[in-house]
Amino acid sequence: MPKAHFQFQLKADLSKVIGEKKVVASSIGPNGEACLLLVDPVYEKTPFGREERKGFASFPISKLENHYPATFVRFDGGVLQQTELPEVDITFPAVQPLPNGEILLVGARCHYRDGNPEQNAAIHDSQGRVARRFVLGDGIADVQTTKDGMIWVSYFDEGVFGNYGWDKPMGSAGLVSYDLRGRVVWAFEPPDGLDAIADCYALNVAHDAAWAYYYTDFPVVQVQAGKVRAWKNQIGGANALAVDGRRLVLWGGYGDKQSRCVFQEIAGDSLVNSSELIVRFPTGVDPMPIRVRGRGSTLHAFVENSWLAFSLDAIR
Repeated sequence: MPKAHFQFQLKADLSKVIGEKKVVASSIGPNGEACLLLVDPVYEKTPFGREERKGFASFPISKLENHYPATFVRFDGGVLQQTELPEVDITFPAVQPLPNGEILLVGARCHYRDGNPEQNAAIHDSQGRVARRFVLGDGIADVQTTKDGMIWVSYFDEGVFGNYGWDKPMGSAGLVSYDLRGRVVWAFEPPDGLDAIADCYALNVAHDAAWAYYYTDFPVVQVQAGKVRAWKNQIGGANALAVDGRRLVLWGGYGDKQSRCVFQEIAGDSLVNSSELIVRFPTGVDPMPIRVRGRGSTLHAFVENSWLAFSLDAIR
């Protein structure tokens, strides 16, 4: 069967929004809006420091001693929110919106020292001030919030099995939801016949359910009202997932398959009619280093000042 051809479309040019600043974190909010954490050029590398250890590889710094100023922007064709954050100490940040104009920043790494874990999550109020802090654990792969403020966190292998001093990792389930105070609401348990999560490769929090895709067997799972439904899957190594409830696409793979896109239909307890799509980026955009993420039925990518999207709606 010949491969179907599609293309990521330009959803928005963010040049005027970003201006002379630099993007240090980008994501998609629960309403499909772009969420950006911006800094002045002098701070571009500040959140991404690494610790060099003699005789060992370098490790990401989990916490900064000094703060840096940043700007949070929500955009969907127009600026929905722009908030100055004068004191940020989160490294390798993920950013998401919360109700009432609050902003969630989460650091990917988190040390556990002498019985005290670092508070790697900070919620800023609508004025940019830190309202509260809490712990979300080490080895965070992705963070996505819901319209009502549920915080979904997926973890990669170090967060599942432990590193940075964690003997009993918070992320041992691989996928956990938290409330606005950082309290666990739900943690993943594999249904019969499936392995536990060793590394959550993709997370997609849609309006009615959360979806995940994970190593080792790469099933696609749906979490709806606390109940897990799973589909065995033959496509390994993807890193983004888009789904509309009837159909899904898996983006990425190992080696030369980093821009692979596989379409499948959901039929009862099976994924059927699998086919590989050719999904191109606009002229001049190299897809290989681009991080693609899914929200609902759409794959999103940020390339320089462009916000690109590919929706399942394009597949007829």
